[in-house]
Amino acid sequence: MDIGVIVFAYNRSLHLKKVLSALRINKEISQIYIFQDGLKCEEHRNEWEKTQKIIKDITWCKIIYTLSSYNKGLANSIIDGVNIVLEDNDAVAVLEDDCVPHPLFMEYVTKCLEKYQNDKRVFSINGYAWNVDVQSNGTDAYFAGRAGSWGWAIWKDRWLTYQQDYKILARIQQDLYKSRQLDIWGADLESYLRGNIDGKCDSWAVFMALKCIEESGFCPTPYFSLIDNIGFDGTGIHCGNSKVSTDVRNLNDMRGIVLPDIIEFPENYEIAYADQFRWTSPEVKLSCYNKILSQWNLLFQKGVRMEEYFERRSIKSIAIWGRGSICSLLIDELQNKVKVKFIVESNPKDDVYKNIPVIGVDKIADIIQVIVVIPIYDMERIRKRINNSYVRKLVGIDEVLQYLSDEQKDY
Repeated sequence: MDIGVIVFAYNRSLHLKKVLSALRINKEISQIYIFQDGLKCEEHRNEWEKTQKIIKDITWCKIIYTLSSYNKGLANSIIDGVNIVLEDNDAVAVLEDDCVPHPLFMEYVTKCLEKYQNDKRVFSINGYAWNVDVQSNGTDAYFAGRAGSWGWAIWKDRWLTYQQDYKILARIQQDLYKSRQLDIWGADLESYLRGNIDGKCDSWAVFMALKCIEESGFCPTPYFSLIDNIGFDGTGIHCGNSKVSTDVRNLNDMRGIVLPDIIEFPENYEIAYADQFRWTSPEVKLSCYNKILSQWNLLFQKGVRMEEYFERRSIKSIAIWGRGSICSLLIDELQNKVKVKFIVESNPKDDVYKNIPVIGVDKIADIIQVIVVIPIYDMERIRKRINNSYVRKLVGIDEVLQYLSDEQKDY
């Protein structure tokens, strides 16, 4: 099978250098197609030209370099590039300039493309692993129902079904089973679709993800990510500066890739992926947090402290749902006057935060009197995630602040 390896770049020279250095360690790469988008503005020229130089200086493999004569944008760059490479290849493995591949990435991709080539249920290959806890099947990968775009691969015949089809969402929603799968694997996709229409984003991947759901497709996905996305540092056009957490396969783990024979979703996939693609826009989050901080600041200036809410209810210990800056402020203000026993997270990344144990939803204990929820925009989802007996313990931080504000008005 002829597999074209593609890298898409623009003006992030240091990121691209890391991607290419990592590809060099991968075995059996003799040729790489590199597509660099055209200059968007003079402000980008310096890095854009540095990126060109890095590409032209590659000597360790054959490079087929295409420089666009104008700025196409991410979506058109990827669509055009994949179409061109598939004219001469049976499949493609695709990386953007911020997706650093593990040394086993190409072994994994090649084995997947060869093993599942003739089973049309398998839609595409994911190299990136979402940070979810799915049941192990004894191999290095499981099947997800979401086609990813951070280090991915696809066969020519599957790619030919790709269209920028804005009617696809409505078709999926009219089918009961597919609508349910959309809720699990693509709850965020409608927002991206609207973003394309509004001009707020330039997503090509939303259509591939929707097509996978419409086709009831399966996508091999590693348990430990074979892609490290380094793009969340504020340098990219389409990424912010909040690092996405995932478990990347140890670079020293060079055991041969083993793939599953049975094509099916993991037993617990509905629970594991329940909140993975639930999406609240950054604007909504920012507005919510600004209101919290503003109200909190007013109370603080009046000498009102958060512990008063808990003291009046004889609450001596709490848990906080969601860590971050507001969680940190709350811990500091309480100063052991109210004991914070746990930090609760849907998918804990660490065991401890500010010397307080971090636990998952399944570890919530009866000894916790109250759970103060920081991400109040997610309150409905949180209520659905926890045991019914604990729902009454949930208190939004906005409720705490509003109670204290109302108390002030009564004086």
